[in-house]
Amino acid sequence: MTSKPKHLHFAALLFFLYDMIKNALIPFIAGVFGAMAGGAKKYMFWVILAGVLLILGATLLKYVYYTYQLLDDEIVVKYGWIVKKVNHVPYDRIQNVTTNQWFFLKPFGLEELEIETAGRSDGPEVKLRAVPDSLKQEINDLRKSRPVEVEETVSDIKEVEPSSNANTYMISWHDLLKFSFTSPAFLTGFLVVLGLYGKVSNSINKSVYDGVAKQASHLGVLLIVALIVVVLILFYLGATLVLIAQYYHFKLTEENGQFVMERGFFQKKVTTITMDRVQAVMVKQTWLRSFLHIVTVQLVIVSNSKKDDSEKDIIVMPVIVEGQVNDFIRQFFPKVPVDIIESNTPVKRTMYYDLRNATYFALITAAIIISAFHSIVWLAVVLIILELLFWYPPAFLRAKRDHVQVLNDDFLMIRVNKILTKQTYFVPRESIQIIEKQQSVWLEKKHFAHLTVNCRSGNSKREIKVRYQREEEVLNAFDWYKGLVPTPK
Repeated sequence: MTSKPKHLHFAALLFFLYDMIKNALIPFIAGVFGAMAGGAKKYMFWVILAGVLLILGATLLKYVYYTYQLLDDEIVVKYGWIVKKVNHVPYDRIQNVTTNQWFFLKPFGLEELEIETAGRSDGPEVKLRAVPDSLKQEINDLRKSRPVEVEETVSDIKEVEPSSNANTYMISWHDLLKFSFTSPAFLTGFLVVLGLYGKVSNSINKSVYDGVAKQASHLGVLLIVALIVVVLILFYLGATLVLIAQYYHFKLTEENGQFVMERGFFQKKVTTITMDRVQAVMVKQTWLRSFLHIVTVQLVIVSNSKKDDSEKDIIVMPVIVEGQVNDFIRQFFPKVPVDIIESNTPVKRTMYYDLRNATYFALITAAIIISAFHSIVWLAVVLIILELLFWYPPAFLRAKRDHVQVLNDDFLMIRVNKILTKQTYFVPRESIQIIEKQQSVWLEKKHFAHLTVNCRSGNSKREIKVRYQREEEVLNAFDWYKGLVPTPK
């Protein structure tokens, strides 16, 4: 079967326009501020008009010169009006096909389609912005008719048709709210805004800063603090609403070793992966969620995309009560032996090592703060308190949580603490690329050591490291990997 070259739907113009605006926004704002500072205000209207016309013209040309064509053995995508490019994607090189359907595309039977291959590491090989929702099935039908290379991982050659035997989970509204309101994602949004400000700050006229400083001097300290709190609350509420929209009607379906995740309010995203892409199962619990006794279950998977976080640690259970997580793993990952996990009692010497290291860093940081702010006593005191909170709680939690245990012949359990987040990995032996023991001469005398385990994550590696563990536990994991010792039954 060979189809004629096809254009994207007219709705693709919206996506192309958005991309153009996103790429040109910061340079455009910087240029406007620069022109204002240079005294060229009388030409500002024409500058803005020229910029708008340039963006609209470039968007239209990009659409006109963008086509795709389905051939018997490959999909061909042509694009570019100044530099013309042709992308040939053989069906037997496709690893994954993901669809995203925005709410305004659904009435027209359209969706966004992303094709990931084994030969690209910086994102999807092909992104078709507005195509019929039947195109994915057409591509999958053509893929099934082609021989597949043995060494490649194929994720969704056969679509999952949920049956009465399929494992399914759909998030409840109550669970979605708990997941969204306990997420620290608002801090990420706040840092993004600060980063954007850093890019345009040099272009802002000094008089603007002077005016802001003059206005702030009349407000008073309490009002300024109140404004800062209001801004943080707005970021928090905004991030919460974004998460609710992203995971609205989240549904997980598993059948015959294939997982399908569906989610989204404004944009319906459908991701399909197979069990042979899964490198580890991770149970994640942030500090705030530990008080509510809820956790998130994610998968560490193999992927060639390094941009999309959902293709590196894919969420298969946004939120679940801590006491029910073992039942969930038994249902969806029956090979993981969660029933034989031992309780972990913190070792006093491990606690000593971690708190000792935290003390070293705290003293160095305090010395820097005192030398820099010794003339402003109250500020130095506040900063020292903050830096103590930065160093000591994570060190205490790391000493309390870090643990490694051989579960059976096939699985290793590693629990680590990342700042204030507890992460428990269930890693199959076949996924481990490197396992390494580290031990200084001082630790050797005390019979303690560190253990590092590497497995694939995304298009790179995931390093999981536990520190200051009993040497016998580290050696047991090390010998288990080499197949030298019997394991628990």
